Amino acid sequence: MSAPAKTDAAGLPAQRRLKIAFASAEISPYCASGGLGEVAGALPRALAKLGHDVAVFFPLYRLARRNIANDGATLQDTGAICTVQLGNRRVDSRWLQVHPPAHAQSHESGSAGSLTVYALDCPSLFDRDGLYGHDDDCARFSTFSRGVLASAAWLMRGPPNVFHCHDWHSALIPVFLRGAYRARLPNSASVLTIHNLAYQGVFPAEMLPLAGFGPEAFHPELLEFHGRQNWLKAGIASAQAITTVSPRYADEIRTPAFGERLDGVLRAHGSRLVGIVNGIDTDLWNPQNDHNLISRFSRQDLSGKRLCRRHLLEMARMDPDDPRPVVGIVSRFAAQKGLDLVAELVPYLAGRGVRILLLGQGEPAIERWFQHLEAGFGQHVRVQLAHDPVLAHQVLAGADMTLMPSRYEPCGLSQLYSLRFGTIPVVRGVGGLVDTVVPLTPKTLSEGTATGFVFEHDTLDGLRWAMDQAMSTFYERPAQWQALQRNGMAQDLSWRLSAQKYEQVFRFAVDRAGQ
Repeated sequence: MSAPAKTDAAGLPAQRRLKIAFASAEISPYCASGGLGEVAGALPRALAKLGHDVAVFFPLYRLARRNIANDGATLQDTGAICTVQLGNRRVDSRWLQVHPPAHAQSHESGSAGSLTVYALDCPSLFDRDGLYGHDDDCARFSTFSRGVLASAAWLMRGPPNVFHCHDWHSALIPVFLRGAYRARLPNSASVLTIHNLAYQGVFPAEMLPLAGFGPEAFHPELLEFHGRQNWLKAGIASAQAITTVSPRYADEIRTPAFGERLDGVLRAHGSRLVGIVNGIDTDLWNPQNDHNLISRFSRQDLSGKRLCRRHLLEMARMDPDDPRPVVGIVSRFAAQKGLDLVAELVPYLAGRGVRILLLGQGEPAIERWFQHLEAGFGQHVRVQLAHDPVLAHQVLAGADMTLMPSRYEPCGLSQLYSLRFGTIPVVRGVGGLVDTVVPLTPKTLSEGTATGFVFEHDTLDGLRWAMDQAMSTFYERPAQWQALQRNGMAQDLSWRLSAQKYEQVFRFAVDRAGQ
């Protein structure tokens, strides 16, 4: 009989505990523009609860500094100072530890592992408005990546087993880890997660010195991409493992239709690519105790949802007693999201009495289109051009259904929030939408698995067909509608299962760290 396995202070097998350095350009609630920030705010907590030691690294933007103060959190200088050569100039930065407010610390007290959060303080690069889109983004995020590699081992009291990198902003970490930092971190692995392949970090070749590379790195197997440097491509080629945010999207991005010109690269490295669906913070998105809602409700008692619906319509200055469907859309206003199809369908939906409430902001042309529709269909359309987390909860909890006619959707979050709130998703059959919404059919209804409506073609006819299906169920088969609500609310949408899958990927990567 073999000797008992060694355990650590948490009682976990010692070989199971990992040191994970989590590098993200966004983190909720301090600086988030979409799903990346939500993941960075929630996945590390789930990994800590599995018993791992996780450190999250992000840039200290002006917005982040303000939100940290507003949240009641504090910043403490760690003493870790980084100096980075950017072409002909040297830039100094330092790492500050973010200490959450007391109520957040008590929320994490059940974690078996540890979670710390660090912000890179470099005012010359990050103390400005906006997160991205600056002329010197090449210098900004190369500095961030090199700062993570230079200080992670000191801050984490030992080299990380794995650097978990996210999108192009930190995709240079796997590249540096195979090159300039290999001697310093010989046993550390890297995992690169692609949240949206459309954004790749493409910069002119003459900016190579700002990125931290010489001409020897500019070749087709690494940084070179049609005469320019492509950070995401280089990260894909260098990481021990690659993930994306749903199994379907992992398949889609290896095809020309969804591959954004990197499908060949992803096919070449496909043996290291896996899709893992995002979870959500089920404490934050919980209809039974959500302080953003006027009334609480549950899967067993949906009466509170009807009060949320009434309150939403009152806020929108619409008739709260009108029983006809309410559609809530919380989305970035972008062509990717298929909101142009929604705009085209508004006259048809208005003719059937549907009310449509939209929250978000984005492309000016789409914003103006919906403002024009609001002026013309005042009793059926309301638009709020803002990023308003409280109102997002109220819209998705109070609506009867939500629309996501995306042209592509790596994972999607609104459909997950909607399922949690008993709001029926109507979605296009792409990416994570397919992986998380089960279409209503006689079979799925009898099995108790149906949660929404799915259509295949990104056309006006496709969306109209799906809405007709949803409306006929809403009007004519209320028992089926309620079954959809309860099925959706029964789903386990937490990060627990996803975190366990990431844990497996990390171990795969660590086993191949020297390769």
